[in-house]
Amino acid sequence: MAEGLRWVSEACPFGFSLVFCAHFAPEEVLVRLGARRETPYPLTRLRARDIEVRNAADEPWDLDHLEDLEVAAVEALGFLRPETDAVVRAGSARGGAYAIQASLSYVSARNHRPALSRGTRVIAVGPDVNATRRVDYAVDGRVLSSFDPGIPAHGDGVEPSALARPSDGGGMTSPQVLEYPESRFGLWVPKDPGGRRLPAAGLSTR
Repeated sequence: MAEGLRWVSEACPFGFSLVFCAHFAPEEVLVRLGARRETPYPLTRLRARDIEVRNAADEPWDLDHLEDLEVAAVEALGFLRPETDAVVRAGSARGGAYAIQASLSYVSARNHRPALSRGTRVIAVGPDVNATRRVDYAVDGRVLSSFDPGIPAHGDGVEPSALARPSDGGGMTSPQVLEYPESRFGLWVPKDPGGRRLPAAGLSTR
């Protein structure tokens, strides 16, 4: 059932990164982001966040108290390393797959848009916790259009007009950033109350 996108900003109030890839399976999206094919592991949104916060701490803490997390398994797959500063989850949506990360934006930090879009179409949106805000549209390895939701009338890319950006000069709120690809491309992701497990990869922006 289509749930729309607005719920993402409500579930991730401190920021998010949301990427859609046409015609892909979730695991392929993670591989294109840099994961090894054998490493994706099913995690909930809450546990993915716990791992990111834990790894960012000066003195990482033990996660053995989390009864729904197999700590030995995620440790063996590289999730609990200091350099693993991004936990990205992927799921299926109509016409392809999506990748989602709360708070930060691994895709923007490493500029994976060209690699993600080889042979397909990618739409990426997200205001992250570091105040990095982008709406990107890439096709077959090229970023056609990209703009900052704070100043949507000004954009770049090889074909800036590929996205019909708002032209009134006003900035876009987080819900509006999500409503834009929903209305423009008909995109949606299933609503995630926090306990839904999706294939996840532990990645590094370093």
